[in-house]
Amino acid sequence: MTIQKRSSVIALFEAGAISSQKMPAVLTLLGLKPDKDGWLKIFQMLLLCFGSCAIAFSVIFFIAYNWADMSRLSKFTLLESSIVFSVILYWRLARTGLAGRLALLVASLLVGALMAFFGQTYQTGADTWQLFFYWALFITPWVVISQFSTLWLVWLSLLNLSLVLYFDIFHSVFGLFSDSNNSLFWCLFWFNTLALIIWEMFSQKMVALTERWPQRILAVISGWAITTLVIYAIVDESENAFSPSITWLVWICLFMWVYRRRCTDLFMLAGGCLSLIVVVITRLAMQIMETGEEGALLFLSVLIIAMGSGATYWLKQVHKEIES
Repeated sequence: MTIQKRSSVIALFEAGAISSQKMPAVLTLLGLKPDKDGWLKIFQMLLLCFGSCAIAFSVIFFIAYNWADMSRLSKFTLLESSIVFSVILYWRLARTGLAGRLALLVASLLVGALMAFFGQTYQTGADTWQLFFYWALFITPWVVISQFSTLWLVWLSLLNLSLVLYFDIFHSVFGLFSDSNNSLFWCLFWFNTLALIIWEMFSQKMVALTERWPQRILAVISGWAITTLVIYAIVDESENAFSPSITWLVWICLFMWVYRRRCTDLFMLAGGCLSLIVVVITRLAMQIMETGEEGALLFLSVLIIAMGSGATYWLKQVHKEIES
């Protein structure tokens, strides 16, 4: 509805029915431009978000700065009481409201700080990946009941980070992948692709997960991982390029079809076009370099410009179709 209103206003403005002097008033009247109350609500939300994060980080930095001057009991008392207070605040506030969800986010951040200070105090000898994995494990119930997309994304970020740190030590994941340089990219691709699919499925049923920016972040990680795998397979001739190429081909076809036909998303389509251009140019560059033909760099430059222009034109057509 908002897109239709915006396109209608633009059409009337281009036709001369609305003057430039009256445009701000028309946008405000139709709700396309925030009024004073709208701007006040926006600033209130921003201050509430930044203030909540500042409170969580201030507790952590306070203990870290006064580490030598504080006893063990005072450190853990401050952290644990802050977590309990945040949970009580979530329970007392409107649980589906922004303030209640931010209170649970603060509690989740402080749980990680508590685990880090516990390991630093008693020198448990645990690996770094275990901190982030158990951190994500302990806050899972809060993530589920919060119905807060930001907290879900924090949870997924912790699992991604624990996966990277685990691979840095053992160079494989639970024996599922062989010891190779590309195993980490395979794990990141499959994990984030699965998370993206599940998120898209539940976003159709849960209002709290309808925001598009978390899915786009997951898509960026997934696309980056599979594109890197294909490029590495193309450049390194010793690698088996069949499996990454087939996987990337299936992924790019399904990705472009879903975000073009099922739920149109220009950001996703632009990312798919970028991956397609990078892979095609890399493949052609390797073939041209093997032949040693003159003017190869000029040809590649023209091809990059042509493919970029074609993708831009197509995305503009899709954008016009969405607005119409």
